[in-house]
Amino acid sequence: MAGLGHEVDELAETAERLVSAKVARQGGIATYHDHHIRRAAAGARRGGRTGELSAYVELLTAERFQDPLPRLDRSDREVLAALAFPVRNFVATQGVSDHLTWAGRPLYKTVFDLACYPMLIAELAPGTIIELGSGSGGSALWLADVAQAHGLRPSIISIDRTEVDLRDDRVSFRTGDVGHLDEVLTDCADLPRPWLVIEDAHAHVRTVLDFFDARLTAGDYLLVEDSLAKRTTLREFLRSSPHRYHLDTRYLDLFGQNTSSAIDSILRRA
Repeated sequence: MAGLGHEVDELAETAERLVSAKVARQGGIATYHDHHIRRAAAGARRGGRTGELSAYVELLTAERFQDPLPRLDRSDREVLAALAFPVRNFVATQGVSDHLTWAGRPLYKTVFDLACYPMLIAELAPGTIIELGSGSGGSALWLADVAQAHGLRPSIISIDRTEVDLRDDRVSFRTGDVGHLDEVLTDCADLPRPWLVIEDAHAHVRTVLDFFDARLTAGDYLLVEDSLAKRTTLREFLRSSPHRYHLDTRYLDLFGQNTSSAIDSILRRA
Protein backbone atom coordinates (compact mmCIF):
# COMPACT_ATOMS: atom_id res chain seq x y z
CA MET A 1 0.00 0.00 0.00
CA ALA A 2 2.91 2.31 0.72
CA GLY A 3 4.13 1.80 -2.83
CA LEU A 4 0.68 2.64 -4.19
CA GLY A 5 0.59 5.82 -2.09
CA HIS A 6 3.95 6.84 -3.51
CA GLU A 7 2.66 6.34 -7.08
CA VAL A 8 -0.39 8.48 -6.34
CA ASP A 9 1.78 11.23 -4.85
CA GLU A 10 4.02 11.10 -7.91
CA LEU A 11 1.01 11.34 -10.25
CA ALA A 12 -0.46 14.25 -8.30
CA GLU A 13 2.90 16.04 -8.28
CA THR A 14 3.27 15.59 -12.05
CA ALA A 15 -0.24 16.91 -12.68
CA GLU A 16 0.38 19.90 -10.42
CA ARG A 17 3.66 20.66 -12.18
CA LEU A 18 2.03 20.45 -15.61
CA VAL A 19 -0.90 22.67 -14.67
CA SER A 20 1.44 25.23 -13.06
CA ALA A 21 3.52 25.39 -16.24
CA LYS A 22 0.35 25.81 -18.31
CA VAL A 23 -0.91 28.62 -16.08
CA ALA A 24 2.48 30.33 -16.35
CA ARG A 25 2.19 30.21 -20.18
CA GLN A 26 -1.23 31.80 -19.80
CA GLY A 27 0.22 34.80 -17.99
CA GLY A 28 -0.74 33.51 -14.57
CA ILE A 29 -4.45 33.22 -15.32
CA ALA A 30 -5.93 29.79 -14.58
CA THR A 31 -8.86 28.31 -16.51
CA TYR A 32 -11.78 26.50 -14.89
CA HIS A 33 -10.09 23.23 -15.80
CA ASP A 34 -6.76 24.27 -14.28
CA HIS A 35 -8.51 24.83 -10.96
CA HIS A 36 -10.33 21.53 -11.37
CA ILE A 37 -7.09 19.58 -11.91
CA ARG A 38 -5.52 21.16 -8.84
CA ARG A 39 -8.53 20.07 -6.77
CA ALA A 40 -8.37 16.60 -8.33
CA ALA A 41 -4.68 16.31 -7.42
CA ALA A 42 -5.42 17.28 -3.82
CA GLY A 43 -8.28 14.79 -3.74
CA ALA A 44 -6.09 11.99 -5.10
CA ARG A 45 -3.60 12.54 -2.28
CA ARG A 46 -6.49 12.04 0.16
CA GLY A 47 -7.43 8.74 -1.42
CA GLY A 48 -9.67 9.95 -4.24
CA ARG A 49 -9.83 8.65 -7.81
CA THR A 50 -6.81 9.00 -10.05
CA GLY A 51 -8.19 8.14 -13.51
CA GLU A 52 -8.80 11.74 -14.52
CA LEU A 53 -5.33 12.79 -13.39
CA SER A 54 -3.74 9.97 -15.37
CA ALA A 55 -5.63 11.00 -18.51
CA TYR A 56 -4.60 14.65 -17.98
CA VAL A 57 -0.93 13.78 -17.59
CA GLU A 58 -1.04 11.52 -20.64
CA LEU A 59 -2.68 14.24 -22.74
CA LEU A 60 -0.26 16.99 -21.72
CA THR A 61 2.90 14.92 -22.09
CA ALA A 62 2.05 13.37 -25.47
CA GLU A 63 3.78 14.56 -28.65
CA ARG A 64 1.73 17.13 -30.53
CA PHE A 65 2.28 15.57 -33.97
CA GLN A 66 1.60 11.84 -34.01
CA ASP A 67 1.32 8.94 -36.41
CA PRO A 68 -2.44 8.86 -37.13
CA LEU A 69 -2.70 5.11 -37.69
CA PRO A 70 -2.62 3.91 -34.06
CA ARG A 71 -5.68 6.05 -33.32
CA LEU A 72 -7.40 5.22 -36.60
CA ASP A 73 -6.84 1.51 -36.01
CA ARG A 74 -9.18 1.61 -33.02
CA SER A 75 -12.72 0.32 -33.33
CA ASP A 76 -15.66 2.73 -33.40
CA ARG A 77 -16.59 1.53 -29.94
CA GLU A 78 -13.11 2.33 -28.60
CA VAL A 79 -13.18 5.79 -30.20
CA LEU A 80 -16.57 6.65 -28.75
CA ALA A 81 -15.60 5.33 -25.33
CA ALA A 82 -12.51 7.57 -25.31
CA LEU A 83 -14.35 10.76 -26.37
CA ALA A 84 -13.86 13.55 -23.86
CA PHE A 85 -17.63 14.09 -23.83
CA PRO A 86 -20.41 11.49 -23.76
CA VAL A 87 -21.76 10.88 -27.25
CA ARG A 88 -25.17 12.33 -26.32
CA ASN A 89 -23.41 15.62 -25.48
CA PHE A 90 -21.03 15.55 -28.42
CA VAL A 91 -23.80 15.15 -31.02
CA ALA A 92 -25.54 18.22 -29.58
CA THR A 93 -22.61 20.53 -30.35
CA GLN A 94 -23.99 21.62 -33.75
CA GLY A 95 -27.17 22.75 -32.03
CA VAL A 96 -30.31 21.10 -30.65
CA SER A 97 -33.22 23.54 -30.58
CA ASP A 98 -31.81 25.10 -33.76
CA HIS A 99 -28.68 24.92 -35.90
CA LEU A 100 -25.83 27.42 -35.75
CA THR A 101 -25.85 30.28 -38.24
CA TRP A 102 -23.40 32.80 -39.60
CA ALA A 103 -24.47 35.93 -41.48
CA GLY A 104 -27.97 34.45 -41.52
CA ARG A 105 -26.88 31.20 -43.18
CA PRO A 106 -26.62 27.69 -41.68
CA LEU A 107 -23.19 26.89 -40.28
CA TYR A 108 -22.77 23.18 -39.71
CA LYS A 109 -19.76 23.25 -37.41
CA THR A 110 -19.53 22.08 -33.82
CA VAL A 111 -18.96 24.64 -31.09
CA PHE A 112 -15.52 23.06 -30.63
CA ASP A 113 -14.69 23.62 -34.31
CA LEU A 114 -15.78 27.25 -33.95
CA ALA A 115 -13.11 27.60 -31.26
CA CYS A 116 -10.32 25.56 -32.89
CA TYR A 117 -10.45 26.72 -36.52
CA PRO A 118 -9.58 30.36 -35.69
CA MET A 119 -6.55 29.19 -33.70
CA LEU A 120 -5.40 26.94 -36.55
CA ILE A 121 -5.90 29.71 -39.11
CA ALA A 122 -3.95 32.17 -36.95
CA GLU A 123 -1.05 29.73 -36.57
CA LEU A 124 -1.01 28.40 -40.14
CA ALA A 125 -1.76 31.72 -41.90
CA PRO A 126 -3.01 29.80 -44.95
CA GLY A 127 -2.44 31.19 -48.40
CA THR A 128 -5.34 29.10 -49.67
CA ILE A 129 -8.40 27.52 -48.04
CA ILE A 130 -10.23 24.87 -50.07
CA GLU A 131 -13.60 23.76 -48.77
CA LEU A 132 -15.39 20.76 -50.28
CA GLY A 133 -19.10 21.01 -49.57
CA SER A 134 -20.41 24.58 -49.64
CA GLY A 135 -23.96 24.09 -48.45
CA SER A 136 -25.54 27.52 -48.53
CA GLY A 137 -22.15 29.23 -48.16
CA GLY A 138 -22.25 30.03 -44.44
CA SER A 139 -19.09 28.10 -43.64
CA ALA A 140 -17.07 29.78 -46.41
CA LEU A 141 -18.22 33.22 -45.23
CA TRP A 142 -17.26 32.33 -41.68
CA LEU A 143 -13.79 31.18 -42.80
CA ALA A 144 -13.33 34.42 -44.74
CA ASP A 145 -14.36 36.50 -41.71
CA VAL A 146 -12.07 34.53 -39.37
CA ALA A 147 -9.13 34.97 -41.72
CA GLN A 148 -9.86 38.67 -42.13
CA ALA A 149 -10.03 39.12 -38.35
CA HIS A 150 -6.45 37.82 -38.25
CA GLY A 151 -5.34 40.23 -40.96
CA LEU A 152 -5.24 37.49 -43.60
CA ARG A 153 -6.67 37.43 -47.11
CA PRO A 154 -6.24 33.84 -48.35
CA SER A 155 -7.64 32.54 -51.60
CA ILE A 156 -10.82 30.78 -50.47
CA ILE A 157 -12.37 28.24 -52.81
CA SER A 158 -15.62 26.50 -51.90
CA ILE A 159 -16.86 23.66 -54.11
CA ASP A 160 -20.29 22.08 -54.29
CA ARG A 161 -22.28 20.12 -56.86
CA THR A 162 -25.06 22.71 -56.68
CA GLU A 163 -24.64 26.43 -57.29
CA VAL A 164 -24.49 28.68 -54.22
CA ASP A 165 -26.71 31.78 -54.35
CA LEU A 166 -24.11 33.98 -52.71
CA ARG A 167 -21.48 36.41 -53.91
CA ASP A 168 -18.54 37.59 -51.83
CA ASP A 169 -15.30 38.85 -53.34
CA ARG A 170 -13.29 36.93 -50.74
CA VAL A 171 -14.68 33.54 -51.79
CA SER A 172 -14.64 31.74 -55.12
CA PHE A 173 -17.73 29.51 -55.13
CA ARG A 174 -17.32 26.82 -57.75
CA THR A 175 -19.88 24.34 -58.99
CA GLY A 176 -18.60 20.87 -59.78
CA ASP A 177 -18.23 17.22 -58.86
CA VAL A 178 -15.66 16.51 -56.14
CA GLY A 179 -15.12 13.18 -57.87
CA HIS A 180 -13.55 15.17 -60.74
CA LEU A 181 -11.57 17.84 -58.94
CA ASP A 182 -9.11 18.09 -61.80
CA GLU A 183 -11.93 19.76 -63.76
CA VAL A 184 -12.77 22.19 -60.93
CA LEU A 185 -9.33 23.02 -59.54
CA THR A 186 -7.45 23.65 -62.75
CA ASP A 187 -5.43 26.43 -61.08
CA CYS A 188 -3.82 24.33 -58.31
CA ALA A 189 -0.28 25.19 -59.41
CA ASP A 190 -0.98 28.90 -58.88
CA LEU A 191 -2.65 28.72 -55.45
CA PRO A 192 -0.50 30.21 -52.67
CA ARG A 193 0.76 28.06 -49.80
CA PRO A 194 0.22 26.83 -47.21
CA TRP A 195 -3.10 25.16 -47.94
CA LEU A 196 -5.92 24.37 -45.55
CA VAL A 197 -8.13 21.73 -47.17
CA ILE A 198 -11.46 20.85 -45.56
CA GLU A 199 -13.28 17.74 -46.79
CA ASP A 200 -16.93 18.15 -45.84
CA ALA A 201 -18.66 16.90 -49.00
CA HIS A 202 -18.98 13.25 -47.91
CA ALA A 203 -18.67 11.97 -51.46
CA HIS A 204 -15.84 10.25 -53.36
CA VAL A 205 -13.72 10.54 -50.22
CA ARG A 206 -10.86 8.30 -51.37
CA THR A 207 -10.72 10.04 -54.75
CA VAL A 208 -10.57 13.41 -52.95
CA LEU A 209 -7.80 12.22 -50.62
CA ASP A 210 -5.73 10.87 -53.52
CA PHE A 211 -6.21 14.11 -55.48
CA PHE A 212 -4.86 16.27 -52.67
CA ASP A 213 -2.18 13.76 -51.68
CA ALA A 214 -0.58 14.36 -55.08
CA ARG A 215 -0.65 18.12 -54.56
CA LEU A 216 -0.14 18.90 -50.87
CA THR A 217 3.31 19.96 -49.71
CA ALA A 218 5.00 19.99 -46.30
CA GLY A 219 3.05 22.01 -43.76
CA ASP A 220 -0.29 21.93 -45.59
CA TYR A 221 -3.32 20.77 -43.60
CA LEU A 222 -6.05 18.31 -44.58
CA LEU A 223 -9.12 18.06 -42.34
CA VAL A 224 -11.73 15.37 -42.89
CA GLU A 225 -14.91 16.38 -41.08
CA ASP A 226 -17.63 14.02 -39.82
CA SER A 227 -14.98 11.35 -40.16
CA LEU A 228 -16.30 8.61 -37.89
CA ALA A 229 -18.03 7.05 -40.92
CA LYS A 230 -14.91 7.53 -43.06
CA ARG A 231 -12.39 5.72 -40.83
CA THR A 232 -11.94 2.71 -43.10
CA THR A 233 -11.21 4.97 -46.08
CA LEU A 234 -8.81 7.07 -44.01
CA ARG A 235 -6.96 3.98 -42.76
CA GLU A 236 -6.55 2.60 -46.27
CA PHE A 237 -5.39 5.98 -47.58
CA LEU A 238 -2.84 6.54 -44.81
CA ARG A 239 -1.46 3.03 -45.13
CA SER A 240 -0.87 3.72 -48.82
CA SER A 241 1.02 6.90 -47.88
CA PRO A 242 2.88 5.91 -44.68
CA HIS A 243 4.59 8.65 -42.67
CA ARG A 244 3.40 11.38 -45.02
CA TYR A 245 0.91 12.82 -42.54
CA HIS A 246 0.89 13.66 -38.85
CA LEU A 247 -2.13 13.99 -36.60
CA ASP A 248 -2.16 17.45 -34.99
CA THR A 249 -3.41 16.76 -31.46
CA ARG A 250 -3.18 20.40 -30.40
CA TYR A 251 -6.47 21.10 -32.13
CA LEU A 252 -7.89 17.59 -32.14
CA ASP A 253 -7.65 17.23 -28.35
CA LEU A 254 -7.87 20.85 -27.22
CA PHE A 255 -10.86 20.14 -24.98
CA GLY A 256 -9.99 16.49 -24.39
CA GLN A 257 -9.69 13.60 -26.79
CA ASN A 258 -11.37 14.10 -30.18
CA THR A 259 -13.31 17.27 -29.46
CA SER A 260 -13.63 18.02 -33.16
CA SER A 261 -15.90 16.93 -35.98
CA ALA A 262 -12.67 15.78 -37.68
CA ILE A 263 -12.29 12.79 -35.34
CA ASP A 264 -8.72 11.47 -35.62
CA SER A 265 -8.38 13.36 -38.91
CA ILE A 266 -6.75 16.78 -38.47
CA LEU A 267 -3.80 15.92 -40.67
CA ARG A 268 -0.65 17.91 -41.38
CA ARG A 269 1.52 16.99 -44.36
CA ALA A 270 4.91 15.90 -43.08
